[in-house]
Amino acid sequence: MKLWLILSITSYSIIECFPGAITEFSDSEVSIREKRQGTVTDTCDFGVDPGLLTCDWKNRNGSALKWELGAGTLSNWLGGPPSDAGQGEDAEKGGYIFFETSLLAAPVVRVDDITIREGQNAFIESPVLGSTGAEGKCISFSFNVDGLSAAGLRVILQPTNKDGRPDGFFRVLWGTKDPTNKVWMNSEVLYTYNKEHQVVFEGVAKDLPDPFRKFRGYVAVDNIAIKQGLDCKGHCTFEGGFCGWINDEDDDFNWSLGRGSKNPSTGPATDRSSFIYGGMEGGYAFIDSSYPRRPGDMARMSSMEFDPTGPDTPLCLRFWTHMYGNGIGTLTISISDTREGEDRDIWSLTGEAGNSWYQAEVPVSSANPFKIIIIAKIGKNNLGDIAVDDISLTPGSCPTAPQIAAATSGDCTFEVDECGWSNVVSRERLDDIDWERTSGAALRSTAHDHTLGTEKGYLMTLARTALQRPGSRAWFTSRDFKTTSTPRCLSFWFVMNEPFIDTTGPSLGALSIYLRSNDNTGTTIMKPIWRLYNHQGPDWQYAQALIKEPNDAILIEGIWGSSRANGFIAFDDITFFGGSCSIIPAGAKVRPGECRFERDMCDWSNGTDKSPASWRMATVNRRPSNLPDKTFGAPDGYIYYDLFNQILGSNMVRLISPVIPVTDEPQLCFSFWYAAFGAGESALLQIMRQDNSSGETPAEKIWSLEAKNMDTTRPAWMPAQVTVESNKPFHIIMEGQATNGGFAVDDIIFTPGSCPTRPEKAALKNQKLKAA
Repeated sequence: MKLWLILSITSYSIIECFPGAITEFSDSEVSIREKRQGTVTDTCDFGVDPGLLTCDWKNRNGSALKWELGAGTLSNWLGGPPSDAGQGEDAEKGGYIFFETSLLAAPVVRVDDITIREGQNAFIESPVLGSTGAEGKCISFSFNVDGLSAAGLRVILQPTNKDGRPDGFFRVLWGTKDPTNKVWMNSEVLYTYNKEHQVVFEGVAKDLPDPFRKFRGYVAVDNIAIKQGLDCKGHCTFEGGFCGWINDEDDDFNWSLGRGSKNPSTGPATDRSSFIYGGMEGGYAFIDSSYPRRPGDMARMSSMEFDPTGPDTPLCLRFWTHMYGNGIGTLTISISDTREGEDRDIWSLTGEAGNSWYQAEVPVSSANPFKIIIIAKIGKNNLGDIAVDDISLTPGSCPTAPQIAAATSGDCTFEVDECGWSNVVSRERLDDIDWERTSGAALRSTAHDHTLGTEKGYLMTLARTALQRPGSRAWFTSRDFKTTSTPRCLSFWFVMNEPFIDTTGPSLGALSIYLRSNDNTGTTIMKPIWRLYNHQGPDWQYAQALIKEPNDAILIEGIWGSSRANGFIAFDDITFFGGSCSIIPAGAKVRPGECRFERDMCDWSNGTDKSPASWRMATVNRRPSNLPDKTFGAPDGYIYYDLFNQILGSNMVRLISPVIPVTDEPQLCFSFWYAAFGAGESALLQIMRQDNSSGETPAEKIWSLEAKNMDTTRPAWMPAQVTVESNKPFHIIMEGQATNGGFAVDDIIFTPGSCPTRPEKAALKNQKLKAA
């Protein structure tokens, strides 16, 4: 029997039941409560400032916290996002509803015989709706979640009685716990219900004891519509048919609709919703493995055609499946590229999984129009019915579940184990510490993982040991991949939190992603593709890294800085999906020439190899005295030249960058940190720019600094920067001279745009004239 795990990343995919009476209602309240029977078919865009309207959506009576009408023109005053979900000129004036999550409710009071409880969430509800019919209803909406106090959004189905009063248990139809970073996202959910009910949007705030509850935040919703079920493209509950999914002609037999198996040795007794809630309503799609089916027969069910997904907007396909019987064959999800006519499998599971419904999920991405194909293959005998139910598509990536169904190894939520990822073997001595799989309950900082959002969930954290020092690193490597040149995207969630930052500034450490491969000589090559330093915030953040070159494995590196005692570095929910994607966050992009000198020289090279004088990496045993690393305060991790003890053939050294390619910006700001050392004042450091042309283009000096009047006996790191023209590919040359000392350099960075030369005394005469 296979081990399944029900997971959710972008949305709450487990539909939960809770008592419906969130708020107490008195008899007098029920008597004045309006019973609003009908359907909501038009999209509610909440109007335009100053004519904002709620379209019959109302705050729940008795709820202590309220949804408010808002608009971009009012956002800096009252709260909410700076525009509505529209794209036109009126987006700033466009209306929406929002819940200010930093609000705190009053204690329990009674007003006009209505009990108002202290609460932490806000509820806004539709009119009372009748039965959805077998085809169901499609709820579509836009949402925007931002701020430290915001904890998510849920869409709830609330049964009602004949008086329009909440009755029984409510069901969570959809939800998200992740921020959208001030970007409006679109989503939809299909549901069926055969009695009177309401649709409720619940804005979720951080728990009242949470220290971040006092910070500003909001949950906003716009463009709500309740439409016909078929308008939820690709979604299906199989209550009223196949919802636009069709049986392919190029297979051996068809998928069928069912309500319960006729054979107790295979197939489900009920559909998925009846399995969880009870009741008599519900259907599913299944393959009948009985006669005349034979082992190897296949049934294919195809979706309608979807538009291409964007490079940063994959979809998460979620569905429930039942695979019970000792003759279970294989269930496969495939993406069919309708332009190229090619299919590729993205999810596949073989064999029995138990007599229960289990949720599965897989990321979907395609650069061309595509269809989703669900393929079931008959197993070794006729006890092999396979069923699927409640198919949905939501925006965002998600790790493949169950893990063994992934077409490409690497996806992992870490709820069960490390999924084939592993720490580097200690005897290889490539790192100093380990990554640890830890539950949220064991954390000193973030109190939950990302997958489940609870203390029971697991994540990977950078270990703390008594022997570590600033600069201690841990490597976590994937299994070897099948080499491919097809671009892929690696997504994951991370936390880099430094709660207390002292007067020396942030010094948490670093989180990096490397591609590992071997060249023709067997030499291991490590190429960085994503990197962030120091404090990034207390909450989980979404990240993406582009893998566009063939590689053997992925390596995740964590490095502690000097404040490791109160810091926290962690990651969770690794996902791979096809296609090119942007680097997220933008600050994690690794540009050619940037270097912190923690591992190597990042393709910078000595231009004076024939001379005994050269730039060199600082080591624990050989480095300028009293000068730790600028990045982490480690004893090594920077580059320097020292012409103090050299047998001099020359008193000049050159360090040459790799080729810096043309950028979208005509200029770049080249910044770095420097420190002068030695007993004399003869040291000189100059920065030059040289076009990367076939001819011998002369280098242009753009920055120059002498150690004169510096306290070189007590070296200290100082910031420097200069503008570099980037309209052509170029090299940076760092030239040093000295007769009794030298310079050290660290933390080389390129940022878009121009910048003033610093320190001012390093500016050349023509730069000073331009500045004047």
